[in-house]
Amino acid sequence: MDELLELKTDLRRLTVELIGKCKYCSLISSDVHYKTPIYCTKFTGDIHPTCVDIHTCLACQEYKGT
Repeated sequence: MDELLELKTDLRRLTVELIGKCKYCSLISSDVHYKTPIYCTKFTGDIHPTCVDIHTCLACQEYKGT
């Protein structure tokens, strides 16, 4: 079980590094068990960010900053 938690923690760290500079990402939850850890303001605005999962965030590709 510790290996699974370690893997999830590593995945979270890599995700933070990858999408951390996205202008729409306002927060990434530190809870590795949370299914929608990314608070995104792209469609809802700064006041009411929506929670999305990692796949949704990566598919959006705003983190690339093109």
